[in-house]
Amino acid sequence: MRITNKVMQNNALVNINKNKELQDSLNTQIATGKKIAKPSEDPVVAIRALRLRSDVSQVTQYFKKNVPDATSWLSLTESAIKTTVSVVTDMVEQCEKGATDTLKTEDRKTIIDSLSELRKEVYATGDADYAGRYIFTGYRTDTSLSFGEQTSQQFNITQMISAGEIEQQSYVDVQNLLNLSETAFSTGTNAAITEQDVESMSYYRMRLAYDNLDATQAPTNLTIDGTNHAITVATDADSAYHQAASDPDSVILIPSTGELLLGANVYADAKNSTTDLAVSYSKTEWQADDLRPQHYFYATTNDARGNAIEYNPDYLTTGTTGQAIEYQIGFDQSIQVNTYAEDIYQHAIGRDIDEIIDLANKLTEVEDMTAKLTSMSEDTVNYTDAERETIKTDLDAANKAQTLLKDQLQKRFSNYITKMQSYLGVTNEELTIVGNRTSRVALVSNRLSDQTTTFKTLQSENEDADETEVAVQLSSAKVSYEAALMATSQMIDTTLLNYL
Repeated sequence: MRITNKVMQNNALVNINKNKELQDSLNTQIATGKKIAKPSEDPVVAIRALRLRSDVSQVTQYFKKNVPDATSWLSLTESAIKTTVSVVTDMVEQCEKGATDTLKTEDRKTIIDSLSELRKEVYATGDADYAGRYIFTGYRTDTSLSFGEQTSQQFNITQMISAGEIEQQSYVDVQNLLNLSETAFSTGTNAAITEQDVESMSYYRMRLAYDNLDATQAPTNLTIDGTNHAITVATDADSAYHQAASDPDSVILIPSTGELLLGANVYADAKNSTTDLAVSYSKTEWQADDLRPQHYFYATTNDARGNAIEYNPDYLTTGTTGQAIEYQIGFDQSIQVNTYAEDIYQHAIGRDIDEIIDLANKLTEVEDMTAKLTSMSEDTVNYTDAERETIKTDLDAANKAQTLLKDQLQKRFSNYITKMQSYLGVTNEELTIVGNRTSRVALVSNRLSDQTTTFKTLQSENEDADETEVAVQLSSAKVSYEAALMATSQMIDTTLLNYL
């Protein structure tokens, strides 16, 4: 092959240009700190970089965002449940005090006041929120657990009640004792209230979640294993308790107390039922601390525009309204962060306290009436002997009512010790579950921290240029470039003309 000067010049220029390209590439690596500036420079490095960047992005999302959010939610939930545990523990202590047989009226009032405040605190704790989202209300994070204020809104509710929730209770009928006065101390013509008129009776009941129900929207039938039992709506509680105690086939709803009374035969059928009993009812007037039914039961209502809204249709078949909120905290790993209100903030807690308060208030009224009748029976100035005999008869009835109510209240306190301890056990169990979830998130967080370091190290090794090595290569390229220029200049300087 014939090599001419022109060929040598072209080859020299090509090589010099390649050297300049190498210098440019090395200079770009030093300036950017990266091995490549475009995928075509090294496809293998580019592909690995894309994969590692995706891994680092996901791990960073889990480690920097999801895990802290999940931890914060669980931490707030744990704090709220701990407060609830403390409140329910105080309730147990108050019930233990109330169960003593040496309780004085002043002591009982103190206990009732304490229980009333504790009841409010339980449900107020259930309204805890995280970043504006209520933590115990499932997907309805924008809706508080309780109403928060007095509200008028009709809800049609279907509540599932198991046979185990049907209980036997006692009721003391004090007749007209609480309506007696200095001038009206007899019923009819000189007819006093006798000891025989005051009696304690037992009855069976299903206690609904709410009281003060809509009487006009009461259920008409109670279906037990396919058999319908007609429901009577009571207008007077005293007569309802009497009827339930005497009529074994009766089913009576007392809207004011939210009790469905069962006769002995109906109770036996319900107790042996193999399925939960569904009771549908309506309620319109709500107090501030009433729990919203859409968080617990199947319910329907109308919005402000009159459009029908249906809540929890699955409740009718599953018996639960729980809605799990899960955070993804790792590759193919998620954890539930919310706790269901129905597992902690039960209606029965408030209903139990309300019944104790009502019973204690009734006992206080009877005690006040007993003191009044005692004073009247000793008043020989304003009352004749015959009138004082009538008053003494009333007083004997009041003393009997007082004794029965004290005994009933003491037993109710003793019974509620067990109930409150049961609530406490459930709450502690939920606290343990939340603690376990928190521990799991902490373990995942530690692993993600290690993964973040590992992936970033791999990413750096794959993408980042070794500045020392690149600097050495650049210096070598410069020396080569200068040497090439010098050699080319000498080669070009000598031609055939120099020898002619």
